[in-house]
Amino acid sequence: GLVAGLAGSIGAASDMEQQLADITASMGTTSEETAQLKDLIMDLGLDPTLKVSATEAANAIQQLGTAGLTAQQILDGAARSTVLLANATGADFGDAANIATDVMAQFNIKAEDMAGAIDNIVGTTIASKIDIDGYRLAIGQAGGVAAGVGVNFEDFNTTLSAIIPQFAGGSDAGTGFKTFLQTLIPKSKS
Repeated sequence: GLVAGLAGSIGAASDMEQQLADITASMGTTSEETAQLKDLIMDLGLDPTLKVSATEAANAIQQLGTAGLTAQQILDGAARSTVLLANATGADFGDAANIATDVMAQFNIKAEDMAGAIDNIVGTTIASKIDIDGYRLAIGQAGGVAAGVGVNFEDFNTTLSAIIPQFAGGSDAGTGFKTFLQTLIPKSKS
């Protein structure tokens, strides 16, 4: 049993080092940034208020980096917010990372402000029939267009909550909202 436990620990440490190497390679981080990201992974994995392993935290961080976030953005709150989103909604950590990066890019939300954005997303999923997967589809369909025409993030979520009962799911609601916004631009006064 002791030998198996030691072998498992050595294997986990080896896996962590490989994940860090993958993060470094995909993001091009410096040795100092890599060390900070390693500390963040360990902090997230050990935080008793979060339901995430170090491996899951590393995967989420790698997904955030692959989506274009800098090490500083990840350290400034994007990683923790991603874990909180996954914990609060039951989303996969990769899906939570994709939602977080989409929201940040589309609505120009800074990493340090992501906690409030996550609260808004969770509130939207609680206050309406849309689940987190439907939300992911809706933000993918309409988020960019909505932000492009000046709809702020909170108004986007409020509108989504209001219209979702009229649609089969998040993708349909997002498409409907996007079509509505695109129709307004050439046919109405600003």
